[in-house]
Amino acid sequence: MPYLKKERYSVFFILLSLLLSLPPVCAKQTVEPPFHRGEHLEYQVYYSIVHAGTAIMSVDEALHEIDNRPCYKVHVQGISNDALALWGLKVKDTWETYLDVEQLRPRKFLAHIQENNYVRKECIDFDYQKNQARIEVFENTPNAKPEISYCLIPDTIKDLISGYYALRAIDTKQLKPGDALRISVLHEKHMYADISILFLGRRTITTKLGKVSSLVFAPMVPTENSIFAGKRPVEIFISDDVNKVPLQLKANLVLGAVEIELSNYRGLKVAIPFEKP
Repeated sequence: MPYLKKERYSVFFILLSLLLSLPPVCAKQTVEPPFHRGEHLEYQVYYSIVHAGTAIMSVDEALHEIDNRPCYKVHVQGISNDALALWGLKVKDTWETYLDVEQLRPRKFLAHIQENNYVRKECIDFDYQKNQARIEVFENTPNAKPEISYCLIPDTIKDLISGYYALRAIDTKQLKPGDALRISVLHEKHMYADISILFLGRRTITTKLGKVSSLVFAPMVPTENSIFAGKRPVEIFISDDVNKVPLQLKANLVLGAVEIELSNYRGLKVAIPFEKP
């Protein structure tokens, strides 16, 4: 794993948010999203058989106002443990997104990436009247100054986090194995348009919390000149219930594999129907 550049250390935590951004283009959205303010999800991150760290996804108890619009505040954090420190990696990354309550689209996105001595801060403001995003980035490199850029965006744009929370508000009952979904994501000043995700079907999986039915997705991740390996290097398992909580993520890498698994939760609208062993 030391072959990874420092800007890629966060792959172990960014997978949880980036690759769970799966809203279909033509899906029917429910009236009310199936998540509560105060929801808290905890995950364990493994590199091969090594416990590499933890990740937390939470929705703030309070609503926040951005551009005179009430928004949910979603916080995601990934923290490495001593096992990665043995490889010379120390990671503490945080992401926040403010989701418009009515349309569940991002109004503001913040990132604070801290990996060893490298720090990167990013702020994105989404302007849907101009269909434009303002992106401000700062890195703690020598003589660094904040860089400001602008990017044209579609109304359906997502950031690293918001796509997954939008997914939870759609009706997945009509999905059939082989259906291809599409999403456009703005990440690190780049627009990734029409990312394709395959719905593989429903599958009962065994987790540390018990057996449960899941929806299985496979993002079409590019493998050429990347850290990923295999035809479908990533599979995502989301609870097949009203919560649509991410249960597991499995990714095959050029060296080893990453697995992220739900280990604890609270504040859900309905308890996940785990079948205890």
